[in-house]
Parts: sequence; C-alpha cells; structure tokens
Amino acid sequence: MKSKLSFIVLIYLRFWAKLQLKKNPRAVIIGVTGSAGKTSTRLAIVQILKSKGVVKHSVHSNSESGIPLNILGLSLKTYSVLDWLRVIVLAPYRYFFWKENYDYYVVEMGIDSPYPPKNMAYLLTIVRPDIAVVLGASHVHTESFDSLVKDTEPARRATKLLDLVAKHKMLLAHAISHDGASIINLDNPAITPYISGIKSRLLTYGKASSSSLRIIKSSLSRRGFSATYEYQKVAYTLSLQDIFGPEYVSTFAAALSVAIALGIPLKQSIESLSSYRAPAGRMRVFSGIHGTHIIDSSYNASPETVNSALTTLDAVAPRNARLLILGDMRELGTLSKPAHQKLAKKLQQRNDTIMLYGDMMTKYVAPSLMRTKKLVYNPQSMTDLIKILKKQLKPNMWVLVKGSQNKILLERAVESILANKADVQKLPRRGAYWDKIRSLTN
Repeated sequence: MKSKLSFIVLIYLRFWAKLQLKKNPRAVIIGVTGSAGKTSTRLAIVQILKSKGVVKHSVHSNSESGIPLNILGLSLKTYSVLDWLRVIVLAPYRYFFWKENYDYYVVEMGIDSPYPPKNMAYLLTIVRPDIAVVLGASHVHTESFDSLVKDTEPARRATKLLDLVAKHKMLLAHAISHDGASIINLDNPAITPYISGIKSRLLTYGKASSSSLRIIKSSLSRRGFSATYEYQKVAYTLSLQDIFGPEYVSTFAAALSVAIALGIPLKQSIESLSSYRAPAGRMRVFSGIHGTHIIDSSYNASPETVNSALTTLDAVAPRNARLLILGDMRELGTLSKPAHQKLAKKLQQRNDTIMLYGDMMTKYVAPSLMRTKKLVYNPQSMTDLIKILKKQLKPNMWVLVKGSQNKILLERAVESILANKADVQKLPRRGAYWDKIRSLTN
C-alpha cells in the first residue's frame, strides 16, 4: 500500500513539473548521467554556461522525486509525512503563481535500479533533455541489478552487471532527438557498445585519437592541476590552483564538450572553468588541526573513486605523512565482498596509517591488513574513530577521508579535525535532516 501511494505522489509531482517546464519552451535542457562524477560535471557545465545566460540546475536533486521538485522550485526538508504534504499542496500553487526564467537547465539523472520509478526510462518521462552527457558506467548501485544476472561465476557476473548498468545509462543518449546532441566518454569501454543507434549529433571525448575532444595530458601536484585538450587540431590547456583527482580530466572534458555542442568557443569555456571549485565531499582540501591537510572525499565511495582518491593522495602527499580513513563501499550487492577484498590487496602495498570503518571494511579488509602487521585501526564507533584519529595526527600529515553515505557518514571525522570550524558548512550533507541522521548513526 505504501509503495502504491508513493508512486501516486510521484506521478502527481511529475504532472506539475512537466507543465512547469513548458513555461520555458526555448530553454536548453542538458541531462547528465553516469555512475560517478555527475555533480562535478553538472557544476562544471554551470560554470561555463552562466556567462552565456541564466542557468537553472538540479542542486541535490537527481532522482524520481528530486527532479520534479527541483523543476517546481521545491525541496524536502525533513522527509516527514508533513513535509511531503507540504510539497504536495505547494506543487499546483507553484505552477499557477510562480515562474522561473532560465536559458539552460542542467539536470543530473541518477538511476539506482532497472525498474521504475528509479530507472532511466521513468526519469525520461519527467524531463526529455536536448543534450545528453553520459560519463560512464561502473560497479555502483549494482545491488538492484543482481536479480537480472543468473551467472554465478564472479568475473562473468561482474561483467554482465556492468553491461546492464551501461545499457540503462545509455538510454539517455538514445532518447535525444535528431536536432540534439549526445556526449559520450570513449574512455569508458562499458558504454561504447551502446553508441550505435544514437540519433542525435554525437560528440565524444577521451584519450583516443578518434575522440571529438581529445585528452592529451594532465598533471597534478600540490601546486595545482592542469589538463591539455585538443579540438580540431588545436590544443587548449586548463590550469587550476586546487587539487583535483585524475577523474576530473574527464569531468572537464565532458563540460567542454557541452560548450562545443552549444557553439561556445573552447577558449572561452576554458577561461570560465578557471575558477571552478570541487563540490562538497568530493576531494576538497581543508586545513586541519596540528598543521595537517585534509582531503575530504566523504560524499560517497566506489572501487573506481577510491582508486582515484589514492592516486591523488600519492601525487600531493609525502610518502611518510599519509593517513587513510576508509569507509565501506556500499550498494555493490554481490560484488561487495570481492571489491573490498581487492581493495585490501591494494592497501597491503601501502605504508600509510590506515583507519577502516564499517561492517564490510571490518569483515573483508581489516583482517588481511592486520595479518601483515600494518598500522591499521578498525574502530567500531565514530566516537572511537575520532579519538584514535586525533592521537595519530602529526604536523604536515595528509589525511584522506573516503567512504559511502548510508551508515558511514565520514564527514563527521572531517568535522572533528577542521582547523577552521566555519569550514563545517563546506562539508557534504548539511541541514537539519542530515544532522538528525548523523545523530542516529553509530
């Protein structure tokens, strides 16, 4: 009964959102999907487009409920029954008495399942973009796809699950009409088999010479980040003072490809991106107590993003001054055990101080590392984690914090060692709702 009622509410919100979209018939809608990097890419696109017109974008809204609410200019605060009733009442009011004028709408389109309403097919009934950006597919949110794969052999099963995720991500590109554009990451082999059949103008980016926008090289150090791209045989270099992981080379390539699709000169787009800042919880650097440096990547975690974060840490931190705080990589379904075991093998090759947090880290990673007599801590509560963390801090140490959302919430560890407490507002999951969730989480 509850699921049926929820679906009715979603259809109701979708109805008003679709009417609201019609108030801006000339606005260009840009849909962004992928297993990782959606928010970073959305913000990079906004950074470029805001000099060209008024930009609306889906802040903290990439789901079957978040997208229609964002279109209507509404948001949930507490997710309580009364909060839902509030937005239900306000939805028609917003349509009849409120209009938001914009030239571009950049919307994240995240999928957690192959089934409606959490799949791409359903999201496309809410909003039909003019431009699709498909960043790639990886083993994230594969738990909901588990039942569709009968093969039990681990390697084949992982491949088939990844293929399913890719197929559903690419539905966005296949939904774009002839006069639109689809932007595809050629460096992600999981999605390239589904390029065939795309009706719209195709723009690709990647390291391959066949890419429309080619990634030539990139560099990362404590002094900053730079990436060189080639378009129509002309090279362009983007330089930033902040620290960005290797995945941002593709993030910026995707955003620059959107600009190309819209006819914006690449030189202008590069200039617009020069002031880009990483979103909260995605490799942001803060000053910590005792002269330490914190790389906050506490928003979420997957095998690919953990590897990228470790690569970034290696590029900026001295070998003898690194502390890792790693939480569970969640929502991997049957791939969870092998993914954590593979991470354990990778961590065995490192000499960092390591703190592991969460059930899966405790079960699949901690035992193998402790057998190697490495400096490993496995606290079972956030209170204990913070106590151990503060004892381990040394001047000039670099602390990488990386973990998934549900039940992990490692932004609590980041908050405990910030040198400037005002930086708390720059961490992920702010607001009364998340304060309550944190208070109820071990």
